Amino acid sequence: MGYKSIKNRIHVILDKPARHDRTAIAIHGALAVVILINTIAVILFTVRPVAEQFGSLLSYIINACMAVFICEYVLRIWACTSAHHPVRMITDRIRYTLRMYLLIDLFSILPVFIPFLFPRNFTIIRLLRLVSIFKLGRFTQYADSLIQLRRVVWRKKEIFAIMLFFLVFIILFSSTIMYVVEYPAQPESFSSIPAALWWTVMTVTTVGYGDIIPITPLGKVIAGIVTLTGVLVLALPSAIMATGFIEERERLKKTESKKKYQEVPPVLLHKLDELKEMGYINQEEYALFRVHLFKDEDS
Repeated sequence: MGYKSIKNRIHVILDKPARHDRTAIAIHGALAVVILINTIAVILFTVRPVAEQFGSLLSYIINACMAVFICEYVLRIWACTSAHHPVRMITDRIRYTLRMYLLIDLFSILPVFIPFLFPRNFTIIRLLRLVSIFKLGRFTQYADSLIQLRRVVWRKKEIFAIMLFFLVFIILFSSTIMYVVEYPAQPESFSSIPAALWWTVMTVTTVGYGDIIPITPLGKVIAGIVTLTGVLVLALPSAIMATGFIEERERLKKTESKKKYQEVPPVLLHKLDELKEMGYINQEEYALFRVHLFKDEDS
């Protein structure tokens, strides 16, 4: 294999793995194991008794995982473009590094370089180590269900935008009303609209943190109305998502059926229609032949 072939092969393995590619599956499986080990090590490092006893071992594991992440990141940047012009190579790589998953990869490997820039700032190192946990989300981009979820959200974006606006309006309106009603009774708890805003968010989301509660009769009535409104508003996205998933599945079925229809030779379909028109086959036999042709029970 030549230089260009190796480069393209690495790009395909790391960014566009095929389901039947055993090499890509093995590499991504190994990367998933490394990410999982790093995640466990980072989490255990925040437990003081474990860190005091096994701190050196955990640091070694984290550094080893970081070395793997750096190699992976460098290979991704190197293999992401096939352009020969120097300017085009730079711009392609810059656009590639601005992707969300690549930004997560970049922030996850920064703890290796932070000690050289900020030798005594361990807070930044710990914070950036926690970012590596989000590398697990990279593997969700290949899940069919999440791909469908993105399509549903995109198709229903206008409805979600209206619902978000409506939710914000309810929160602001309820906060203002509760401030007016409860301020005379408890000026410390409902001291301002932002303070009432905290109560409204906790009530609309049905979390009920409990640090601020209405004590006046009118305030309790308003709180009940706000709670019921929050339940109704937050229940609507679930129904919209369920409907969107059903519509997306039906659309995919129609698309697959159309592809199968296009794959069947037109001459064969024409002959089948002629046999039906001439009376050599009846309607049931015609439908049965179509089922076997398209391999689709819904036909």
